[in-house]
Amino acid sequence: MRHYLLFIITLLFFPLLSNAQTDDEEEEDIEDSISTESLITINGWTDDQNWTPDQRWMYFLRARLDSVINQKRTATVTRRRRVKGKNGRYYYKKYRRTVAFNADIAVSVYDLTADSTIFSHNDKEMFIPASNQKLFVGIAALSSLSADHLLSTRVCVDGSILTDTVVVQAVQEEGDNGELTTDYSRLDTLPRHYLKGNIYIQGGFDPTLDKSSIEYIAAKLMAMDVDSIDGYIYCYEPLKSKTSIGSWFWNKHHSRYFASMLYRQLNENGILFSKPEPYGTIEAPASITAKEYTTLSTPLSQTLHRIMKNSDNFYAESILLNLVNPNQTDSWTYDACKQKVIDMIKRAGGNVNEYIIDDGSGLSHSNMCTASLICTILRYAYRNTRIYEPLYDSLPIAGVDGTIGSRMRGTAAYNNVRAKTGTVNGVSTLSGYVTAANGHKLAFSILVNNLNNKSAAHSLQNQLCDEMAR
Repeated sequence: MRHYLLFIITLLFFPLLSNAQTDDEEEEDIEDSISTESLITINGWTDDQNWTPDQRWMYFLRARLDSVINQKRTATVTRRRRVKGKNGRYYYKKYRRTVAFNADIAVSVYDLTADSTIFSHNDKEMFIPASNQKLFVGIAALSSLSADHLLSTRVCVDGSILTDTVVVQAVQEEGDNGELTTDYSRLDTLPRHYLKGNIYIQGGFDPTLDKSSIEYIAAKLMAMDVDSIDGYIYCYEPLKSKTSIGSWFWNKHHSRYFASMLYRQLNENGILFSKPEPYGTIEAPASITAKEYTTLSTPLSQTLHRIMKNSDNFYAESILLNLVNPNQTDSWTYDACKQKVIDMIKRAGGNVNEYIIDDGSGLSHSNMCTASLICTILRYAYRNTRIYEPLYDSLPIAGVDGTIGSRMRGTAAYNNVRAKTGTVNGVSTLSGYVTAANGHKLAFSILVNNLNNKSAAHSLQNQLCDEMAR
């Protein structure tokens, strides 16, 4: 009887014991893909013997993606807690925590190989893209400018180099008794070579300009072999007023600052100026009156890497401003630059009513688009080699580099997914390319808005990418 009771108790409690998990096991359970067999049962799929392998892959992928979205309502994430050690010093201790996941989700997956939509979930709803906005700007730039386009900063000089003499000092001689005497009737003079004119910096919104660029320009100007300048350093940029995103980039203040830095560098190199504050800004391009002296140039492809892999906002705005030639003063406006992005969407066959552009970086919450539209422009890029190759090369690689360098490791998406992230308050987005196990190339967009936990959104995005790569 006693053994019988023990047997009954074991039967009752064994299911409870088998469901107990550690935090790590729970994380693995969340991250693991749902099996194909269980999905077929859950979603009512039947294995039709007439399916081709590609049809079977497509339908099962749809089922897995649908199940992930419907079931992904919690995520186990890593947190850090500040702890005081035995030696009195503080350190951070990692711990695992399960959090609820509440958000609006839009997903679109497009099979580029078969040229058809595979999966859609709220894909026609307008969402805030955050830095996925940079995909629109980058593809528009590659479409209209090409990867070899140069962001050039021209240095122009007007006037002429003159020579005259200057008094250095009275002649000093040593007498017979060894004493130094000064003959004020005799003066030592030296020739002076100076520029009677101005130096103009005609910018092209190159975001890479830094102290080394100023040093380079100063070194080039030193080759004029002058010891002083009777004139000004002027910097010209067409952006003279605030835009919808504020005045933190490429404005009149920035141009004046760049001119002042060049003045200081030339001064350090021994060049004297006759004016007390010889720098400022001008309203018209210098090319009208001055001749080009030297040029700094940065290829678009170089800036594109930093825009995509590092999500650099300043670089993205600079590229947007280059969509219209900055030297065309009659046609250059910020709105004209934004219109170039809309023109690209039209060329891609996208619906411009599914898009609102407020800036180039994605910082503004006023930017809006659909997941479907992002897949449309990714498809457009894929079908144009001169756009796709530099774009694909610039995108962060899952588990390897960029803003997804620490994500998706140990999954089928590792070193496979190439995608642009996007993060602003309450928003997490991920859009790009992935190669499925059957060799099909996919374009995808995962937009999460009204988000309560960024880590949980990353977990969802990671698992969706893992499923697409299988």
